[in-house]
Amino acid sequence: MNRRHFIQQSSVAIAATALAGYPAYTGNAKNSPGISITNQKKKIGLQLYSLKDDLSKDVDGTLKAIANIGYTSIEPWGYRDGKFFGKTPLDFKNQLADLGMKITSSHTGFGVYQTDTTESWDAVKKNMEDHRITGTKWIIQASYPGTRFTTLDEVKKLADTLNRIGELAKSFGLKFAYHNHTEEFRTIERQIPYQKYLELTDKTLVFFQMDIGHVANAMCDYVGYLLAYPGRFANLHIRDTDVITKKATEYGKGNVRFKEVFDLFDHAGVEDYYVEQEGYDFEPIVSVKNCYDYLTAADYVKW
Repeated sequence: MNRRHFIQQSSVAIAATALAGYPAYTGNAKNSPGISITNQKKKIGLQLYSLKDDLSKDVDGTLKAIANIGYTSIEPWGYRDGKFFGKTPLDFKNQLADLGMKITSSHTGFGVYQTDTTESWDAVKKNMEDHRITGTKWIIQASYPGTRFTTLDEVKKLADTLNRIGELAKSFGLKFAYHNHTEEFRTIERQIPYQKYLELTDKTLVFFQMDIGHVANAMCDYVGYLLAYPGRFANLHIRDTDVITKKATEYGKGNVRFKEVFDLFDHAGVEDYYVEQEGYDFEPIVSVKNCYDYLTAADYVKW
Protein backbone atom coordinates (compact mmCIF):
# COMPACT_ATOMS: atom_id res chain seq x y z
CA MET A 1 0.00 0.00 0.00
CA ASN A 2 1.51 3.38 -0.94
CA ARG A 3 1.57 6.36 1.37
CA ARG A 4 -1.33 8.18 -0.26
CA HIS A 5 -3.66 5.20 0.01
CA PHE A 6 -2.50 4.55 3.55
CA ILE A 7 -3.34 8.09 4.62
CA GLN A 8 -6.68 8.16 2.82
CA GLN A 9 -7.79 4.87 4.35
CA SER A 10 -6.54 5.62 7.81
CA SER A 11 -8.19 9.05 7.71
CA VAL A 12 -11.54 7.32 7.67
CA ALA A 13 -10.60 5.26 10.71
CA ILE A 14 -10.04 8.27 12.92
CA ALA A 15 -13.75 9.07 12.96
CA ALA A 16 -14.22 6.00 15.12
CA THR A 17 -10.95 5.91 17.04
CA ALA A 18 -10.74 9.59 17.94
CA LEU A 19 -13.86 9.40 20.05
CA ALA A 20 -12.23 6.86 22.34
CA GLY A 21 -9.77 9.53 23.52
CA TYR A 22 -8.32 9.39 26.98
CA PRO A 23 -10.02 9.86 30.35
CA ALA A 24 -10.47 13.51 31.18
CA TYR A 25 -7.74 15.26 33.15
CA THR A 26 -9.11 16.06 36.58
CA GLY A 27 -6.53 18.68 37.47
CA ASN A 28 -4.67 16.21 39.66
CA ALA A 29 -1.95 14.47 37.66
CA LYS A 30 -1.59 11.77 40.28
CA ASN A 31 -5.07 10.54 39.48
CA SER A 32 -4.71 10.58 35.69
CA PRO A 33 -4.01 7.31 33.86
CA GLY A 34 -0.48 6.83 32.60
CA ILE A 35 1.08 9.85 34.26
CA SER A 36 3.11 10.40 37.39
CA ILE A 37 4.63 13.38 39.14
CA THR A 38 8.26 14.00 38.21
CA ASN A 39 10.74 16.84 38.53
CA GLN A 40 12.32 16.00 35.19
CA LYS A 41 12.86 19.08 33.02
CA LYS A 42 11.29 18.53 29.60
CA LYS A 43 11.64 20.38 26.34
CA ILE A 44 8.10 21.77 26.33
CA GLY A 45 7.65 24.83 24.13
CA LEU A 46 4.85 27.40 24.18
CA GLN A 47 3.21 29.15 21.23
CA LEU A 48 2.64 32.66 22.57
CA TYR A 49 -0.69 32.98 20.74
CA SER A 50 -2.03 30.94 23.66
CA LEU A 51 -1.72 34.16 25.70
CA LYS A 52 -2.58 36.69 23.00
CA ASP A 53 -4.91 38.73 25.21
CA ASP A 54 -2.45 38.84 28.12
CA LEU A 55 0.38 39.89 25.80
CA SER A 56 -1.74 42.65 24.27
CA LYS A 57 -2.04 44.18 27.76
CA ASP A 58 1.34 43.45 29.35
CA VAL A 59 4.17 41.93 27.33
CA ASP A 60 6.85 42.06 30.02
CA GLY A 61 4.68 40.75 32.84
CA THR A 62 3.29 37.93 30.70
CA LEU A 63 6.76 36.81 29.61
CA LYS A 64 7.87 36.72 33.26
CA ALA A 65 4.83 34.62 34.14
CA ILE A 66 5.66 32.16 31.33
CA ALA A 67 9.23 31.85 32.60
CA ASN A 68 7.99 31.28 36.15
CA ILE A 69 5.88 28.33 34.96
CA GLY A 70 9.03 26.69 33.62
CA TYR A 71 8.86 27.16 29.87
CA THR A 72 12.26 27.81 28.32
CA SER A 73 11.39 27.44 24.64
CA ILE A 74 8.88 29.80 23.06
CA GLU A 75 7.32 30.34 19.66
CA PRO A 76 6.13 33.91 19.06
CA TRP A 77 3.71 35.11 16.43
CA GLY A 78 3.04 38.55 15.02
CA TYR A 79 6.45 39.64 13.78
CA ARG A 80 5.62 42.96 12.17
CA ASP A 81 7.61 45.92 10.81
CA GLY A 82 10.87 44.33 11.91
CA LYS A 83 9.78 43.91 15.53
CA PHE A 84 8.39 41.35 17.99
CA PHE A 85 5.77 42.86 20.31
CA GLY A 86 7.28 46.28 19.61
CA LYS A 87 10.84 45.15 20.37
CA THR A 88 13.74 44.78 17.97
CA PRO A 89 14.85 41.19 17.30
CA LEU A 90 17.99 41.62 19.41
CA ASP A 91 16.18 43.34 22.28
CA PHE A 92 13.53 40.62 22.33
CA LYS A 93 16.19 37.90 22.24
CA ASN A 94 18.05 39.52 25.14
CA GLN A 95 14.90 40.00 27.20
CA LEU A 96 14.04 36.33 26.83
CA ALA A 97 17.60 35.31 27.68
CA ASP A 98 17.39 37.33 30.91
CA LEU A 99 14.29 35.27 31.77
CA GLY A 100 15.99 31.96 30.94
CA MET A 101 14.03 31.52 27.70
CA LYS A 102 14.77 31.57 23.99
CA ILE A 103 12.95 31.61 20.67
CA THR A 104 13.27 28.25 18.97
CA SER A 105 10.46 28.70 16.44
CA SER A 106 8.40 31.60 15.14
CA HIS A 107 5.09 31.98 13.31
CA THR A 108 5.14 34.51 10.53
CA GLY A 109 3.66 35.05 7.09
CA PHE A 110 4.92 35.52 3.56
CA GLY A 111 2.66 37.12 0.97
CA VAL A 112 4.63 35.89 -2.03
CA TYR A 113 1.93 33.47 -3.13
CA GLN A 114 -0.40 36.36 -3.86
CA THR A 115 2.27 38.92 -4.81
CA ASP A 116 5.24 37.32 -6.53
CA THR A 117 7.41 40.40 -6.98
CA THR A 118 11.00 41.40 -6.26
CA GLU A 119 9.74 43.67 -3.48
CA SER A 120 7.75 40.90 -1.82
CA TRP A 121 10.71 38.51 -1.88
CA ASP A 122 12.94 41.26 -0.46
CA ALA A 123 10.46 41.48 2.42
CA VAL A 124 10.84 37.73 2.95
CA LYS A 125 14.62 38.15 3.11
CA LYS A 126 14.29 40.97 5.67
CA ASN A 127 11.92 38.79 7.70
CA MET A 128 14.39 35.92 7.68
CA GLU A 129 17.36 38.12 8.57
CA ASP A 130 15.46 39.50 11.58
CA HIS A 131 14.54 36.00 12.65
CA ARG A 132 18.13 34.87 12.32
CA ILE A 133 19.10 37.62 14.77
CA THR A 134 16.77 36.11 17.38
CA GLY A 135 18.65 32.81 17.19
CA THR A 136 15.57 30.80 16.24
CA LYS A 137 15.88 27.46 14.50
CA TRP A 138 12.44 27.37 12.85
CA ILE A 139 10.55 29.89 10.79
CA ILE A 140 6.93 28.86 10.26
CA GLN A 141 4.43 29.86 7.59
CA ALA A 142 1.42 30.22 9.85
CA SER A 143 -1.22 29.62 7.15
CA TYR A 144 -2.31 30.34 3.59
CA PRO A 145 -5.78 31.17 2.24
CA GLY A 146 -6.55 27.59 1.26
CA THR A 147 -10.28 28.03 1.75
CA ARG A 148 -10.27 30.01 -1.48
CA PHE A 149 -8.54 27.28 -3.46
CA THR A 150 -10.82 25.50 -5.92
CA THR A 151 -8.33 23.80 -8.26
CA LEU A 152 -5.29 21.58 -7.95
CA ASP A 153 -3.31 24.12 -9.95
CA GLU A 154 -3.64 26.52 -7.02
CA VAL A 155 -2.47 23.79 -4.65
CA LYS A 156 0.52 23.05 -6.90
CA LYS A 157 1.39 26.73 -7.08
CA LEU A 158 1.47 26.91 -3.28
CA ALA A 159 3.69 23.83 -3.11
CA ASP A 160 6.10 25.51 -5.51
CA THR A 161 6.04 28.68 -3.41
CA LEU A 162 6.77 26.68 -0.27
CA ASN A 163 9.80 25.13 -1.98
CA ARG A 164 11.12 28.57 -2.89
CA ILE A 165 10.62 29.86 0.66
CA GLY A 166 12.29 26.75 2.07
CA GLU A 167 15.31 27.18 -0.17
CA LEU A 168 15.66 30.80 0.90
CA ALA A 169 15.28 29.90 4.57
CA LYS A 170 18.07 27.34 4.25
CA SER A 171 20.37 30.04 2.87
CA PHE A 172 19.74 32.00 6.09
CA GLY A 173 20.51 28.97 8.26
CA LEU A 174 16.84 28.47 9.18
CA LYS A 175 14.49 25.50 8.93
CA PHE A 176 11.15 26.25 7.26
CA ALA A 177 7.83 24.59 8.06
CA TYR A 178 4.18 25.00 7.10
CA HIS A 179 1.52 25.08 9.83
CA ASN A 180 -1.85 23.54 9.01
CA HIS A 181 -5.42 24.27 9.97
CA THR A 182 -8.40 22.14 8.91
CA GLU A 183 -8.87 23.62 5.43
CA GLU A 184 -5.90 21.73 3.99
CA PHE A 185 -7.91 18.51 4.31
CA ARG A 186 -10.88 19.74 2.26
CA THR A 187 -10.96 17.65 -0.92
CA ILE A 188 -10.23 19.46 -4.20
CA GLU A 189 -10.61 17.51 -7.44
CA ARG A 190 -10.70 14.32 -5.37
CA GLN A 191 -7.34 15.13 -3.81
CA ILE A 192 -6.41 16.21 -0.30
CA PRO A 193 -4.33 19.42 -0.57
CA TYR A 194 -2.25 18.56 2.50
CA GLN A 195 -1.30 15.28 0.88
CA LYS A 196 -0.26 17.10 -2.29
CA TYR A 197 1.90 19.53 -0.32
CA LEU A 198 3.73 16.58 1.21
CA GLU A 199 4.23 14.98 -2.19
CA LEU A 200 5.21 18.11 -4.12
CA THR A 201 7.58 19.80 -1.68
CA ASP A 202 11.27 19.03 -1.24
CA LYS A 203 11.73 17.10 2.00
CA THR A 204 15.11 18.77 2.55
CA LEU A 205 13.61 22.27 2.31
CA VAL A 206 10.02 22.10 3.55
CA PHE A 207 8.85 20.57 6.83
CA PHE A 208 5.35 20.53 8.27
CA GLN A 209 4.41 21.79 11.70
CA MET A 210 1.48 19.48 12.19
CA ASP A 211 -1.15 20.94 14.48
CA ILE A 212 -2.49 17.74 16.02
CA GLY A 213 -5.77 19.28 17.14
CA HIS A 214 -6.59 20.72 13.74
CA VAL A 215 -5.88 17.41 12.01
CA ALA A 216 -8.15 15.67 14.52
CA ASN A 217 -10.90 18.24 13.87
CA ALA A 218 -10.61 17.47 10.15
CA MET A 219 -11.26 13.82 11.11
CA CYS A 220 -7.93 12.80 9.61
CA ASP A 221 -5.33 10.49 11.09
CA TYR A 222 -2.46 12.42 12.66
CA VAL A 223 -0.94 9.15 13.88
CA GLY A 224 -1.02 7.78 10.33
CA TYR A 225 0.81 10.81 9.01
CA LEU A 226 3.53 10.52 11.66
CA LEU A 227 3.97 6.87 10.73
CA ALA A 228 4.01 7.39 6.98
CA TYR A 229 6.26 10.44 6.71
CA PRO A 230 9.21 10.18 9.11
CA GLY A 231 11.29 13.32 9.06
CA ARG A 232 8.63 15.62 7.60
CA PHE A 233 7.05 16.44 10.97
CA ALA A 234 10.08 17.57 12.94
CA ASN A 235 7.98 20.31 14.57
CA LEU A 236 4.55 19.80 16.17
CA HIS A 237 1.78 21.75 17.83
CA ILE A 238 0.21 19.81 20.68
CA ARG A 239 -3.42 20.72 21.15
CA ASP A 240 -6.40 18.85 22.57
CA THR A 241 -9.85 19.17 21.02
CA ASP A 242 -13.39 17.87 21.03
CA VAL A 243 -13.73 16.43 17.53
CA ILE A 244 -17.53 16.71 17.62
CA THR A 245 -17.80 20.39 18.59
CA LYS A 246 -14.44 21.26 16.95
CA LYS A 247 -13.60 23.32 20.03
CA ALA A 248 -10.22 23.29 21.77
CA THR A 249 -10.26 21.78 25.25
CA GLU A 250 -8.01 21.68 28.26
CA TYR A 251 -5.45 18.90 27.98
CA GLY A 252 -6.94 15.48 28.67
CA LYS A 253 -10.54 16.63 28.22
CA GLY A 254 -10.70 16.11 24.46
CA ASN A 255 -10.15 13.28 21.99
CA VAL A 256 -6.49 13.66 21.00
CA ARG A 257 -4.52 10.48 21.68
CA PHE A 258 -1.47 12.09 23.25
CA LYS A 259 0.31 8.89 24.20
CA GLU A 260 0.23 7.55 20.64
CA VAL A 261 1.65 10.84 19.37
CA PHE A 262 4.51 11.02 21.87
CA ASP A 263 5.30 7.33 21.43
CA LEU A 264 6.03 8.10 17.76
CA PHE A 265 8.47 10.98 18.38
CA ASP A 266 11.57 8.93 17.60
CA HIS A 267 10.06 7.30 14.52
CA ALA A 268 8.71 10.62 13.21
CA GLY A 269 11.94 12.49 13.87
CA VAL A 270 10.30 15.17 16.04
CA GLU A 271 12.79 17.82 17.15
CA ASP A 272 10.56 20.43 18.80
CA TYR A 273 6.97 20.66 19.99
CA TYR A 274 4.83 23.47 21.33
CA VAL A 275 1.76 23.84 23.49
CA GLU A 276 -0.97 25.85 21.84
CA GLN A 277 -4.00 26.43 24.00
CA GLU A 278 -7.05 28.31 22.77
CA GLY A 279 -9.86 26.77 24.82
CA TYR A 280 -9.87 27.77 28.46
CA ASP A 281 -11.66 26.55 31.57
CA PHE A 282 -9.43 28.86 33.62
CA GLU A 283 -7.55 32.10 33.12
CA PRO A 284 -5.28 31.63 30.06
CA ILE A 285 -2.07 31.78 32.11
CA VAL A 286 -3.45 29.06 34.39
CA SER A 287 -4.38 26.95 31.37
CA VAL A 288 -0.89 27.08 29.89
CA LYS A 289 0.50 26.17 33.32
CA ASN A 290 -1.89 23.21 33.41
CA CYS A 291 -0.62 22.16 29.97
CA TYR A 292 2.98 22.35 31.18
CA ASP A 293 2.20 20.39 34.34
CA TYR A 294 0.22 17.78 32.42
CA LEU A 295 3.05 17.08 29.98
CA THR A 296 5.72 17.26 32.68
CA ALA A 297 3.90 14.60 34.67
CA ALA A 298 3.22 12.27 31.75
CA ASP A 299 5.46 9.19 31.67
CA TYR A 300 5.10 8.93 27.90
CA VAL A 301 6.53 12.44 27.41
CA LYS A 302 10.23 11.58 27.49
CA TRP A 303 11.64 15.03 26.80
